[in-house]
Amino acid sequence: MNSPPAASEKPDLRRQGTSRRWYYHGWNTPLSWKLILRITPRLPRFVLAPLHHITSLVFFICMPRERAAARRNLRRVTGKTGLANLRLAYRLFWNFSRFLVAYTEIKDLDLDQFRDRLIGVDEVEEGLRRILGEGRGIIIVTMHLGHWDLGLKHLAAFLRPVHVVIRNEDPEEITRYADEARRFPDLRVHQTGGDPLLAVDLMLALKRGEMVAIQVDRPVGRILSTLLFGAWTPLPTGPVQLAMATGAPLVPAFVLFDRGRRYRPLLLPPLRLDRPRPGEEERALREGMLRMAGMMESVASRYPDQWFNFYDVWPEPDAPASGVNEKGRA
Repeated sequence: MNSPPAASEKPDLRRQGTSRRWYYHGWNTPLSWKLILRITPRLPRFVLAPLHHITSLVFFICMPRERAAARRNLRRVTGKTGLANLRLAYRLFWNFSRFLVAYTEIKDLDLDQFRDRLIGVDEVEEGLRRILGEGRGIIIVTMHLGHWDLGLKHLAAFLRPVHVVIRNEDPEEITRYADEARRFPDLRVHQTGGDPLLAVDLMLALKRGEMVAIQVDRPVGRILSTLLFGAWTPLPTGPVQLAMATGAPLVPAFVLFDRGRRYRPLLLPPLRLDRPRPGEEERALREGMLRMAGMMESVASRYPDQWFNFYDVWPEPDAPASGVNEKGRA
């Protein structure tokens, strides 16, 4: 396998994201969702914990391709190998089953009930309101880490429109469960690639002081190969370009699993990107992408067993890390 390009070399420039599926398997069916959403709430609480581990172990054993990819990703993120890596991979599967089971209650939880489950929610809400008070709107950037649909539900507390940009590849009979769970009156859902004027709509929304929410860890739309944990991987440029065009801050926000049925919201300092001068757009984009990648590294390295990737994040997963510092910058 070829070594990755040196840190001083330029990676591939922007191109359209591929149509690859992140993980596809025979378990992701309407029947599976019905079993989770209809049977789980009817079971007594003392049965759920052992059942949770049993089902997680079944999937861990019966999905060797996804297990192997998860272990490769975790090895790059944490450096752990052998039994430590295996335990961490099982923990990832276990947390993902928590993620799925959480849908059994998201739909029926009102905002006050949900806030009671959040640890440190007042500080996070105060921080978001302070940034919203700047009047430029905010671009919530998150990852497939923790429970992102719970994060969307939390944004209902701010009583202003929220525009979420997503990409659905599953049939409607599967995605409708998540769609129903995250729905609230001020939520506007936009499909990536479905509208050539999407960027204009999002810019106008930010100008009105509204919120845009985007997951930044999957290569969809326009992408740029960026250093992440010491190796090149394709990441979407849309959030960075939107921030540079509008002056809206990129606000990293997550809802993490805590003990029991509790969650812990995490709000990181905003990333502020200036509009580039004429002729410096490419350099500014690269710098902005590296800053975003550095944010991703800081969160994924702290919560590797909640970053749900069951495919190879890095196109050359076994390539050695190139010469970058701990923030992933050349």
